[in-house]
Amino acid sequence: MRLVRHHDAADFLRATGTHLGAAEIEHSLILGATLGLRDGPSSAPSPAPYLASVWDGDALVMAALHRPPQPLVLADVRTDASGAAAALMARDLQAADQAPAHVLASVEAAAAFAAAWCRAAGCRAMVAMRQRLHALTQVEVVRCAAGAMRRAGPADEAVVGAWAWAFAQEAIGEASEGESRATAERRIAAGEVWLWDDGEPRAMAATTRPTPGGIAINSVYTPPAGRGRGHATALVAALSRRMLADGRRFCVLFTDLANPTSNAIYARIGYRPVRDFTLYRFVPTEPGE
Repeated sequence: MRLVRHHDAADFLRATGTHLGAAEIEHSLILGATLGLRDGPSSAPSPAPYLASVWDGDALVMAALHRPPQPLVLADVRTDASGAAAALMARDLQAADQAPAHVLASVEAAAAFAAAWCRAAGCRAMVAMRQRLHALTQVEVVRCAAGAMRRAGPADEAVVGAWAWAFAQEAIGEASEGESRATAERRIAAGEVWLWDDGEPRAMAATTRPTPGGIAINSVYTPPAGRGRGHATALVAALSRRMLADGRRFCVLFTDLANPTSNAIYARIGYRPVRDFTLYRFVPTEPGE
C-alpha cells in the first residue's frame, strides 16, 4: 500500500473522485466537503486542509480530509483493508503535524483509525456519537403541519443564529455562540437555510455539501417549546421534495442513533439507512494509564 498526500481539493478529487463517486451516497460526506473546498471562495482556506489517499495498486482503499477544528473524515472504499490503511494514515498525520481531536468514519474505519492513532499519539478514544447515514430518493406522504416552507433571509439572522447555537450545543455539546451566529449569517447569505413558518418561524433546516447527484440536509432544529407539532417533519419533507424537484437524485442526512424519535420521523418521510458511522473523540491519557 502507498499513501498519497494531495496539495489541494482539486488534486484530491482528480485522483479519488471517480472511485468515491462509484458509491456517491455512501461517500457523500467527503465528496461534498471537498467539492465545496474546490468550488468555494477563491482564497485558499487557512489552515490548509490535510487531504490524503491510500492505494493498493490502482485501487483506492481510503481517503481522508482534515480541516481543523473539524473532525478528521475518512472514507473507506476497501473495508477489508481498513486496518492497514488507517495505520498508514495515522503515521502520515503525525508526520504532517496534524492532531485531530475527533474522527468521523464508518464504524469499521473509525475503530481502525482510533486504535492506530491512539497507539501513535498516546491518547484514548471515546465514542462521542453513533450516527447513521440515510438517503431518500422519493418523499413519502406525511401529515403536513400548518404553515409553509420559506427560505431564510437577512431579517431571520437573529432567530437562525440563536437556533444554530442551540442546535450545536444540543447535538455535539461543543459550541461557540459567536461562531454559530457567524455561520448562520453565512449560510443565510448562501441561500442554504430554510424555515417552516406559521405566522412566525417554527423550525429550521439547511442544505449543505452538494454532490453531482445529491445534497445533504442538516441543522434540523425546533425550539423545545414547539416540539411534537410536526413542524420539523413538514419542513424536512418539503425541503427534500424541493431538492428532488430541482434535479437532485437523492438527499442524505445523518442521525444520532441515540435519538430514536428523529430516526423514526425521517423513516416516515422516506429516508432509508445506508451505513452506520462513529464519531470518536481523542483525549489525553492520564498519568499511570
